[in-house]
Amino acid sequence: MKSNFYTEQELSELGLKSFGKNVLISRKCSIYGAQNISIGSNVRIDDFCILSGNVTIGNYVHIAAYSALYGQYGIEIEDFCGISARGTLYSAIDDFSGKYLISPMVPKEFTNLTTGKVILRKYTQLGYNTVVFPGCVLNEGVATGAMSLIKNDIPAWKIVAGIPAKIIKDRKKDLLELSKNI
Repeated sequence: MKSNFYTEQELSELGLKSFGKNVLISRKCSIYGAQNISIGSNVRIDDFCILSGNVTIGNYVHIAAYSALYGQYGIEIEDFCGISARGTLYSAIDDFSGKYLISPMVPKEFTNLTTGKVILRKYTQLGYNTVVFPGCVLNEGVATGAMSLIKNDIPAWKIVAGIPAKIIKDRKKDLLELSKNI
């Protein structure tokens, strides 16, 4: 009986740019542009996730079920980060104003995209159903509440929540000591 995760041999056959040790990617994960995706060590990506475009994932990262990383303009996830179920990171979004057409199938001269690399710095944790817009940097230690919309950069070691997300309080840094023991 096959495991629910790809074997190391199968991972190498996916054509990923690179991957480390102890990488668990669900067989039910969809990967587009594998040659542009780098994955560190000790990474788990669960069922029904989408990885697309230029994506770099560090070490000790968990991406929970139904999450989507749309990285046409780049997504970088540093070490010890987590994305709870249904988290979505966009490096490009369409203009919905009605002045332009919307679709990757429409010629670019008829669309208007907002683009930018999304960066999750070390120790960032996205709560359930968090959405991150293009160009946002979530600095070290940021945590988001469930169903948050991130439209701007978030300062280090803050907990944010809401639509749009607002700073709720400071986040504790105890986990820094814990990570030294791994």
